[in-house]
Amino acid sequence: MNIIHIINLFRAYFIENKKTLLILGIITFGIATFGFTVSSYPSATPSIPYFFLLWIAGTFFQSSLKRSNSMHFFNLPTTTGEKFTHALIVILSAGIALRILAITGALTGHFLIRPLIYFESSSILSGMDILKMNIWSFSDYLVNAFVISGFLFGSIYFKKSALIKTFAITIGFLFGIAFYFVGLIYVVFGKSSLSDESINIDIANFVFLQNYYYLIPVVLALFFFSLTYLRLRETEV
Repeated sequence: MNIIHIINLFRAYFIENKKTLLILGIITFGIATFGFTVSSYPSATPSIPYFFLLWIAGTFFQSSLKRSNSMHFFNLPTTTGEKFTHALIVILSAGIALRILAITGALTGHFLIRPLIYFESSSILSGMDILKMNIWSFSDYLVNAFVISGFLFGSIYFKKSALIKTFAITIGFLFGIAFYFVGLIYVVFGKSSLSDESINIDIANFVFLQNYYYLIPVVLALFFFSLTYLRLRETEV
């Protein structure tokens, strides 16, 4: 694996998509600034960079699969591993950059703009709370890595409207899981159990799942990353 090739791929991607990336960065910073200006702790604002990252992952290989660009991309003197590594580096870099912009915008709105509008002071502790809202836990990052891996695979698996199809399948899967467990509760406990808040079903009542639950998103992420690599290799052939 040649690092120079990966750097050249990264540079080419940035040159071709710099306007889009710049717009996403400005929107992320603007929404975070506005959100933390009008509200002390807006719950939905920290999720904006994550949805933009899903958009980047879900459309990453889409432009490369178009007829006008496919020959240019797949005939580059780089290996499949280098192209795949390049994709991971782009997504990781974009995720870090968008998160930094979100934190910067949140601190700007909370400490600089909000006091001018509402004439209230902000403490250092409130700034720490903002950082906690924008920096997730380790398990959250693992789950997000799994979801991103699925969107990245969808970007190369579907030739048209990859993001929309991947998003639709994800929503359908979540609804399917929800209906499954609701139906399971109905079958086991009866109709009245659906409104009984005292019922608690522990579906992970195994010592292994309780102690190593974080391995599930890791395995799923590796599975989708492997499928992405194989699909990329198959497409090149």
